[in-house]
Amino acid sequence: MSVTTASSLARASAPFAIQAAFVVGLLIVWHLSISRGWIDTLFLASPVDTARALIPTTIAAEPHLAATFSSFAASLVIGVFAALIIGLLVNASGYVYTVFMPLLVLGVIIPKVTLLPLFILWFGIDKATIIVYGALSAFFPMVVNVSAASREVKPAHVTLARAMGYTKLQLYLKIVLPAMLPVLTSGLFYACNAALMGVFIVELVLARFGIGAFVRTLAITFRTPELYAAIILTSLITVIINMVLWSLARRFSQWRA
Repeated sequence: MSVTTASSLARASAPFAIQAAFVVGLLIVWHLSISRGWIDTLFLASPVDTARALIPTTIAAEPHLAATFSSFAASLVIGVFAALIIGLLVNASGYVYTVFMPLLVLGVIIPKVTLLPLFILWFGIDKATIIVYGALSAFFPMVVNVSAASREVKPAHVTLARAMGYTKLQLYLKIVLPAMLPVLTSGLFYACNAALMGVFIVELVLARFGIGAFVRTLAITFRTPELYAAIILTSLITVIINMVLWSLARRFSQWRA
């Protein structure tokens, strides 16, 4: 191996080494703060206790995870499907876009958690509130991205396809959809995060079942190791979902060229 190659490998691995060192240092400080008695174990579980609780907590959380992800899947599908329809309708006319697009952007800015009491009043404390709130959380970031994706379609391509005799279905499948996909996948990434956060928030506040309710129960009963293990488990699942969506967004972004 040449000196240049070794130097290149060292530079490439330096960020990973720094990240690993940071995580190891954080774990050491975490362990010392417990073993030296700096922080009460009632509020902070040791890394060892958290690791021991991870498998039992995962087994206990399985039905709650199933309930959460069923609500999340329904919320994401409803929110994304509604955003696709409304986004395409808004972009069908320049006047409609000018009138309604600022309102849709306003829906992204307004903190939807302030509307949660209204959702409880309208839909009760059942699963419907979780799904509707999650769908609304996914809808607004997705509809803005659908509108932006529609702007990626080149009018010259549409005109050429019509001149070649494309039907309306062929036009959408071969011209419109491929042009929109890079931005749509980016929008799906944000909509997925928003829907998952919305579902978790409602479960944390009022649900009797689901990962949010499970975490709330662990917190109020001061089962600290299980609480930290549940948070780590939820974070790992969320990271995996985000990595899959981000890789899809990067893959489809190559189509822009």
